[in-house]
Amino acid sequence: MLIILLGIIAVIVIVCLVSNIGQLLMTPLISPEKFLSSMPHISISLFGNEKVLIQPSSTFIVYFLGFFMILIGIYFFITRKGQRSRKYWGIGIILWGISAVVAGTSYQAFGYELKCAGRDYCLFTSNFELVYMLLTAYCINFLVVSAGYTSVGEVGQKRLLRFALIDSILYSTYLLIGSIVPIKFLISYEGFMAFIGGNFILMFILNIRHYKIFKDVLNRNLIIIWLGFLVVNLGYFAFLFGGFGQTLYLNLGIWFNENDILHILLILWSAMSFFLLRTKMKDTAADQP
Repeated sequence: MLIILLGIIAVIVIVCLVSNIGQLLMTPLISPEKFLSSMPHISISLFGNEKVLIQPSSTFIVYFLGFFMILIGIYFFITRKGQRSRKYWGIGIILWGISAVVAGTSYQAFGYELKCAGRDYCLFTSNFELVYMLLTAYCINFLVVSAGYTSVGEVGQKRLLRFALIDSILYSTYLLIGSIVPIKFLISYEGFMAFIGGNFILMFILNIRHYKIFKDVLNRNLIIIWLGFLVVNLGYFAFLFGGFGQTLYLNLGIWFNENDILHILLILWSAMSFFLLRTKMKDTAADQP
């Protein structure tokens, strides 16, 4: 575990050091002034310097989500009592929470400072967003490993562990190439989902297969959790493609966009997951491959 965590840190440092994302600009091109005019923002004093904080309400929501998930992950980790499913689930949720804080720092909070300040045109992304995608990919693979102890037998556990390790290495390489060349799609959220989205489907299928055989409460609850996660994402895309956020801001001056609805739904999803798994998450004794 220590080697894996050190490997994660090493990959993050390497990506941040060698990335060439400074060559990629937002399209269509947008000036710092136009960027700021499209959203609420305030000036704050940080370490004696004036900085621009964008989307204050969104920043609060995403940071709350991040720290809430970190606390939930810590709970599962410290109450593991030898249950490897709880340990890996806890680590995964902790990483998910950290990734939310990192993402909120660039997509919200200090997005102007990281991508626009002092430039003629704003950048497409920042190193914070690359770290966010790396951490989220590792988080999901820790959840995959956890599924090895809740939804498959010993042979399946080894297969899932190998899959998670290889998948993490491949995604790290995928994003590293995208950041060095650089290639927008490979370092975009769409590129991330194209690579890692199948992992959620894999866990969902394993939970269904196990529940179909054993009718256990744990895998039933995990099925509910992943269905809930689907609802979270449908809510996000409905809000995004419906243009509700832009309508609220332009017509009523209310800042509440698709990211806000996503983060609020994720807070509710995290709370639901906690209560469904708090006492039920444990290693199974299934013999299936």
